[in-house]
Amino acid sequence: MPYVNTPKGIQLYYESYGKGKPIIFIHPPLMGHVVFRYQKVLSEHAQVILYDQRGHGKSGYQPSLSLDQVIPDHVDDLRALIQGLHLNQPILVGYSSAGLIALAYALSFTDETGGLILSGGFPCVASQILFMEFQVGIFMMKTNGQNILSNLLAKSHKITKEDKRTLYQYGRKANAHAVLDLYKAGLKADYSKQLPQLNQLPMWILYGTRDKFISKHKKYFDPLIKTEIIYIDKAFHQIPMHQYEQFNQVIQRFLSMIDQKVEKKYPEHG
Repeated sequence: MPYVNTPKGIQLYYESYGKGKPIIFIHPPLMGHVVFRYQKVLSEHAQVILYDQRGHGKSGYQPSLSLDQVIPDHVDDLRALIQGLHLNQPILVGYSSAGLIALAYALSFTDETGGLILSGGFPCVASQILFMEFQVGIFMMKTNGQNILSNLLAKSHKITKEDKRTLYQYGRKANAHAVLDLYKAGLKADYSKQLPQLNQLPMWILYGTRDKFISKHKKYFDPLIKTEIIYIDKAFHQIPMHQYEQFNQVIQRFLSMIDQKVEKKYPEHG
């Protein structure tokens, strides 16, 4: 199985499909890379990289020294993956709270990031319902409710019975401490004041029209010059699976936009 070793000795499991512009998909707590199973078809247009974060799926685990270090450690892991695979200007796709890791990486390595796509993205938890969802995740992981939470996430995301089985089984693989730390760190994280640093980075934020308590966070992204807010009609939060066709089309359009900008910057000379 393909692994990349981080400088701290953690083995990160990854899968790579296709060739071209690299796109790295970052999953939310508990779910693992399998939540992006419907994005593999994008390998016809780009290099698709899926990976399991530390403590998830087939990746190893090492606890962070403090809660404040959790997201920076995940950024370091992502950095190790990018460097280990020799990826140039990758596009980062963060789903739900994984968008916090994507944002943190882009803030640390802005010039080396090709762009961001955040599905259900937020730079901080600024909604009471979202706050409660984090609290539920924390409570579940503290009270041995991992199987229950895995089942809830599998049911809410699945399209087919196979989806449900795969998501549930993968959720059960996760290290409870790793998941708990991500929920706690995500609840505490706040990159809203740092967003202007990403003013020149191409960024698309996707929301479902029925996902109103997440889409409230669009106000943080609105001032950014190169950021576009995109709404998926009749969608809730689970866009990468439930609306995978529209989601994949958005990613293809983003790729085309990036290619056109590169073409204008470095035109071919006959």
